[in-house]
This record gives sequence, structure tokens and C-alpha cells, in this order.
Amino acid sequence: MTLGAFKLPRVIAAIHLLPSEDSFRPDAQPLSKIIEHALIHAQIAYDGGVRAFYFQDVHDTPVAPSMLESTRARLIAVGRELRRAFPDVVLGVCPMQNDGKATMEIAHAIDAQFVRIKVYVGAMVKAEGIVQGVAYETIRTRYQLNAEHIRILADVYDRLGSPLGNIPLAEMCRQAVEFGRADALVLTGRTPEQSMRMFDEVRPLKLPVPLILGGGVSVQMLKYFANRADHFIVHAAFVRHGLPPRNGLPVEWDVERVREIVALAG
Repeated sequence: MTLGAFKLPRVIAAIHLLPSEDSFRPDAQPLSKIIEHALIHAQIAYDGGVRAFYFQDVHDTPVAPSMLESTRARLIAVGRELRRAFPDVVLGVCPMQNDGKATMEIAHAIDAQFVRIKVYVGAMVKAEGIVQGVAYETIRTRYQLNAEHIRILADVYDRLGSPLGNIPLAEMCRQAVEFGRADALVLTGRTPEQSMRMFDEVRPLKLPVPLILGGGVSVQMLKYFANRADHFIVHAAFVRHGLPPRNGLPVEWDVERVREIVALAG
């Protein structure tokens, strides 16, 4: 489906970065290793036919209360290397911090075409506490940067949290599009069955934006979402355990699994 100036491919690969020094984890990696690991997985996805991917610092938990300058610099460095290596892909970014301004600034700095924001409107209770929507700051920053080409993929009721309040899913989706001017909606339930119910509730609204399945994709479940979702964000379905490391770095994705998902998604 076309989003503004670009066509968003059917499958979007989610690249999970290795933990950084900001995570204070014993297995934290230097920037060079984080970049190399991201490039390895981007290449596997590309070789498997994927032409859109975004990256996220999922292992940098607990999440800092605000975007650290070191985090911003690291994500920009990773994004620039991905853009340099894959100039023809649709590139996005999704920081763990729910910071619309910083996320849009990072996307602009790396010549990305989209951002994914987990709490765009409303508020949710997540592991880091109460996370509030950032639609205003995201739209304002995009305008200030003259970056209308960067599209906003907005999650509605991210599965890793609980909504603060009882606004129905359909109404929250309307608010994300009409109030927040989201360019696409990302829906993900805690189970495939819940995801299907979410799509079945939202699809009849005929909102003027694509609907994206944000997780839980598998070979077995794709047939149930073929006519429900416009696009699929994939990470776990590409994983094959026991793959040999490269340059001492873990390799999670298998190119044959990538090809299988891309072919089935159509």
C-alpha cells in the first residue's frame, strides 16, 4: 500500500539491536558490534526478499525515563549504516523510549521513511510506568523539520501494556487517525486470536490508513491475516535456533524462513 511518497512493502522486518552500554547489562556490546549485528540481520532479511525494515533497541531495559543523548547518537549511527548499506529499502526506527520528538529527529537524521510509535494517543500502563501519547510532539517536530515524507506507524493498545481508561479500540483508532493524523495503525493482541478480533473490529471502520499486524506472525497464522492485515511486522518468525555465529556475534534469522514468510505474505 502506498504511504505518501513511498510504497510500504507487505513484510516489514524488525531488527532487534544487541544491548548497549546504556542497559548496564553484563552482555552489553560496543557500538561497532551493535552495528555489525544489525547489518548481518538486515542482509539476511534483504536476501530473503524483504524490502522494508526498522530497528529497535529492545534489549536496553529498563527503559530510561527520557531519551539519553548516548541513545540518540547510537541509533543515528546504526541507522546511517543501514541506510548506507541498503539505500533502496524502506527504513524505519522505533526507540524504546516513547519520545515522539526524538524519534522523528532520529528518523530525519538517517533518511528514514517511517517511525513506529508504541503509545501515540491515549495512555497506557507499561513496565516503565504510565506512558502517555506523543501525537502532538511528533507532528510538531515533523513539521519543523519539513519532513512530511516520514510516515507515522502508530500502535493502538500495544500488547506490552494495558490502556489507562476504557476507551474502545475502535474509538482509539479513530482518534489516532483523525486527532493524531497517524499514517498507519499497528494492531497486536497478546494472542493470534486476540489480534484477529482486533482487526475484525477495526477493519469495518474503513479508516483511510493501512492496518499492520505488529507481531505474532507465523507461517501457520498468515492465512488468517491475509485478508485482515495490509502489512506484517516480523521478527520471531524469521528465527532459527542453533545457527552458527558470525565474527562472534549471534545470528538469529534464517534466510529460508524469511523467504517463506515473504512468499506466503504475497
